Amino acid sequence: MHYLTTERKLSILDRLTARLTYAVRLFSAEIGKSGQIPRTRRDVRRYSRVVREKTGLSSGFIQQAEDKALWMWRSYDELHREWRKMLYRAKQGTRWHGKLLKREPSKPCSSIHSKLKKTPTRFDVRTGEVQIASLALTGCVVHISTLKKGETMDVLLNPSEWHEKMLEKAEKIRSFEIVSNNGRYFVHVLCEYRVPSPPPRGVAGVDLGLKRPLSAVLVDEGFHFTTLQSGKEEHLRPLNDRVSHLRRIEKWSVLKKLRHKRRNVAEQYDRMLAKAFAGVSKGYYAFIGHPRYIRYHKFRGNGDRVGRRMLQGWSFLRQAGYIIHEKAKLGDEVEMVNEWWTSSRCWRCGAGVERPVQSRIICETGHQYDADFNGCMNILRRGISRLGDKTPASLCALNGAGARVDRALNGG
Repeated sequence: MHYLTTERKLSILDRLTARLTYAVRLFSAEIGKSGQIPRTRRDVRRYSRVVREKTGLSSGFIQQAEDKALWMWRSYDELHREWRKMLYRAKQGTRWHGKLLKREPSKPCSSIHSKLKKTPTRFDVRTGEVQIASLALTGCVVHISTLKKGETMDVLLNPSEWHEKMLEKAEKIRSFEIVSNNGRYFVHVLCEYRVPSPPPRGVAGVDLGLKRPLSAVLVDEGFHFTTLQSGKEEHLRPLNDRVSHLRRIEKWSVLKKLRHKRRNVAEQYDRMLAKAFAGVSKGYYAFIGHPRYIRYHKFRGNGDRVGRRMLQGWSFLRQAGYIIHEKAKLGDEVEMVNEWWTSSRCWRCGAGVERPVQSRIICETGHQYDADFNGCMNILRRGISRLGDKTPASLCALNGAGARVDRALNGG
């Protein structure tokens, strides 16, 4: 929101966001009483009359609260299903089984942390829109409905030059959310862009590692192995030392100014690495290895202190998200595949491997490869096998690259 927003408009936003949060919590409470996870919007709509009587909201706002409650309970159902699978596989009486019992996902709007914050709902054409304006103070305005029937309000935004360019390039502004954070309001806008997607020229397997931030194998007419360095650790090390020193001497006022510095620097270098890879792999269908639950298993007390320390600060999921975003801007598709066992099996014969040094592997049949190259090829193999079940027209051009991968995997 613009810093010149009046107190009257801020008070209207306070009441509106509080009422919407109350509506979402009422929906969650009614769903919790029923004991059934909603599958469609019709399952949530049965409670709309009760929520409307208690909140006095219009139909548009009630529908927003319905959508938010449905999304929250669907997410909870997915997390709880994964938790039940892991609990079933864990052996009873072990430390891991005890940790899982404490990590059962909580129901929506049930934790103390969620009750202390407002729940943002998505505004669309029913209750508001983002308008491009040519005003002296700003170029963007949010036009929203208020709690009074027939009364609307225009709130000025304070976008940066980058935000203005992205809004101009957008083909359509679908919706937005009003998010409250530390007493300030922010508007998160969902835009739709149209990017041409030419036929892919090849496939790529990506391994996000600890020593090498990004390793990739590109397959088109041949095999190209590349590694990219971000330089994030070199820039974060002085910041970590400075923060540790300030903590020892108890300089809390200086630490308060630096509380987001390390996170911002890390995010910047992750974005730079994603842009560099998107430029190198333009036109390639990429598969990114996802070490699912790797940090979930490295809990305190599992006996692997060294491994837990190595994973500290490893932002693989954020890095993968940036890569997906940068590749989507170029019209390229990206998939994330589970990378379990990709580092402990030979990509050519599938035998177990040993790692006498950190960067080399030797399999039981005598093959020797770079460890990251071996991981990328296993990720690529897994991704190609998943593509075998799909038949979209955009993947027809991958047949040639897929055949070359198959020949390599079979020793050709």
